[in-house]
This record gives sequence, structure tokens and C-alpha cells, in this order.
Amino acid sequence: MIEYNVRDKLIERLKNIRERTGLTARALSLRIHRAEGYVGKIENGSHWPPVEDLARILEECNSSFLELFWEDFDSYKDDKKILELLEKISSKGKDPLISLLTAIYNMEEGK
Repeated sequence: MIEYNVRDKLIERLKNIRERTGLTARALSLRIHRAEGYVGKIENGSHWPPVEDLARILEECNSSFLELFWEDFDSYKDDKKILELLEKISSKGKDPLISLLTAIYNMEEGK
């Protein structure tokens, strides 16, 4: 069973993801072929969906499990852009980038 503080955080994230799409809980429930109150029950904590339903919810909201479970939820979109760009850079091109990022990190940490 999921710990309640983790569960509450996931519920909050799911709601944020849904609201970002502009869908109501009822509309999303119907889009995933569930009863109209289904997503509302998830969001108020009285029901936790099976993985298949969670996948459908995320898909309908143009999201992913990666975003849902990303450590820093609020920075996911920026982090995702960075990761997508990193995938396009050659191994040789990554060396100077690693040095730059290390220098920035050390400055922020006061090293």
C-alpha cells in the first residue's frame, strides 16, 4: 500500500496534470470510459486506480509516468527539454557541457 504522504502528493500531481489540460474530472472520467465520478474519487483520495487506468489518465492529459513521478514536479518541463537536447549532442560535445554544468553547480554550492 502507498504511504499516505506519497499518495497525497501523487493525487495532487494528477490533479495538476488534469487541470493543466483544461479537462474537468467528469470529462476525463468519461474519456477513459469510466463512470463520471471516477477521477473525482481518485482526486479526493477515496479510490486509487489500477496502473492501466492511471496510464489512460496520463495519456489523455498528454503526460507520462515519468512526469508524475519526477522528483521536482514543478521543473519537469524544463528538465525534459534539457534531457531532449542532451540526447541530440554527441559524446564529444558532452564533455565541455559537463565541465560547464559542474562549474555552475560548484558556484551555486559555494565550492
